[in-house]
Amino acid sequence: MKTFTLSFLSLLLSGITLGQTITYNGLSLQDSLVVNSLPEWVKPILEKSEIAKSHKILAENNPYYFESDFTGDKTIDIVFYVENQVDKSRGYMFVNADKGMLYVVGCGNPTEMGVSVKNISSWFIFRKRTITTTSKKTQVITTPGVLVRDSKGRQMVIYWMRSKYKTIGGVQ
Repeated sequence: MKTFTLSFLSLLLSGITLGQTITYNGLSLQDSLVVNSLPEWVKPILEKSEIAKSHKILAENNPYYFESDFTGDKTIDIVFYVENQVDKSRGYMFVNADKGMLYVVGCGNPTEMGVSVKNISSWFIFRKRTITTTSKKTQVITTPGVLVRDSKGRQMVIYWMRSKYKTIGGVQ
């Protein structure tokens, strides 16, 4: 089995040069894998949305998406790390399953990490109900949020508040 696997990988990689992009049906191999591994419920929403068409889902973070009830409407939502195809700014796209609505945080819109959220080292679902910042500011949230940490150690929580996503930085 090891011989077969090594032979298959050698065959697969033999025609690929460093920096070359493998394509399948017009998508890079990575893009194709990303699209194919999305939950089925989100695909039609993304296909119909003009906002989604102007953003590329990035698979730089592991996992590359989270599912949770971010809005508190008792349905599962999903969040991706995305790049705006026009200006290459980065941020997060939340998709509400119940309403089919998309919300973008960052990607040209101001956050505590700037208008483009880059150099992300990790991200997690944030389930604590009270956020405390380094300046001792507190914010109570009623639904799960997303904690984002960049390579400089800065942290921000993205959370749902009434009818939109908000951010709070300097999280302890």
